[in-house]
Amino acid sequence: MMENVSPSFDLSLVGMSNLLGVLLLVVLFLGNMWRFKDRSPENISLILMMVLSFTCCIVDPLVYAVDGKPGLLCRIIVFAGNSWLFIAQITTAVVWVYFTGLHLGGSLSKNQKTLLAVVFWGAMALLALNVFVPLVFEVGPNNVYSRKTFFFVLAGLNYVLLLDSIWIYLNSRSRGGSLVFFPLWLFALPVFIGGIVQSLFYGFSLNAVCQAIAVAGILGCLQNEMIYRDSLTGLYNRRYLDKRLKYYFGRRKKGMFGIMLDLNSFKAINDKNGHAVGDRALNNAARIFRTVVGDMGVVIRYAGDEFIILLNTVDERIVSCRMLEIRQALEKYNEVSGEPYKLAVSMGSYKLEVSSSCFEEFINEIDKRMYEDKRDFYRNNEGVDRRK
Repeated sequence: MMENVSPSFDLSLVGMSNLLGVLLLVVLFLGNMWRFKDRSPENISLILMMVLSFTCCIVDPLVYAVDGKPGLLCRIIVFAGNSWLFIAQITTAVVWVYFTGLHLGGSLSKNQKTLLAVVFWGAMALLALNVFVPLVFEVGPNNVYSRKTFFFVLAGLNYVLLLDSIWIYLNSRSRGGSLVFFPLWLFALPVFIGGIVQSLFYGFSLNAVCQAIAVAGILGCLQNEMIYRDSLTGLYNRRYLDKRLKYYFGRRKKGMFGIMLDLNSFKAINDKNGHAVGDRALNNAARIFRTVVGDMGVVIRYAGDEFIILLNTVDERIVSCRMLEIRQALEKYNEVSGEPYKLAVSMGSYKLEVSSSCFEEFINEIDKRMYEDKRDFYRNNEGVDRRK
């Protein structure tokens, strides 16, 4: 590609758009400090995306300001600044895919992790080579930045990750049905528009501010979700359960399975170790349940140490498999946790047929079956503290 003979952009517009991004991110961070006190993987991902977007909003106008200016310092700023912008953008895309997988399914599959690693390290290798051979971009003799052919390869990798997050969402929707809701477009649309415009028209500085707008959209969505979230575990709450079941009965959707779970001897954990340890036990159990369920359904904290899982399936074999996996995951946790308690759970499952069941019947039946399992547990473990 031919090098620009002179910068072709309006520096004031570049500065104003990025200033908007800075102000938006500062307001978002200050307004969500209460959320970020909880250093969950999801919140850490959000913070990292905000920090990366913030640095892009600072660096972007800086490199535009010195583009075409003489001197070694300006040359270093143009080269290092543009390199950082590429690094930050691909890193933001990787973190976004990671966040999407966590939010919708509790984890990423091995294939997803492999894809993220290949794309990220492939991009880093390309940028490292660009230091010696101008493959992605070049800073010419007059310190003027110009794009090279592999610029579009890096831009394409960002869109590969964006499409991957959409695939994760669609796959989650297909497996979890209407149990899954998350307005992915709030992030994808601003990033897609900003990236396309800036890629096609040099001088339009929209990537960083569009990333800030995307993060704002996701934070707004998460804020709306809070009404359906349990404050301790982050799982869905009873209000969400009511909403989902009313939706199912109202729309006459196909059947699904429900599982009620109750932690055995939970009162004994609280009495012996204190409520802080009890809360930690609830959080660890919730994490295990969510990891096992993945995007097949949702986990709900029903009341106290009782949980309900809604699985988007009518196959009893899948349900039995998930229940077995939960017991195995708890046993593995007990072996390695080092906690002063052991987690055990009683479970009962019931197939919800919307044509013949009602809300009360569904809850009563899984509750009854769970207590049958609990009686069997205590009968087979006579030395266990029976305090619920």
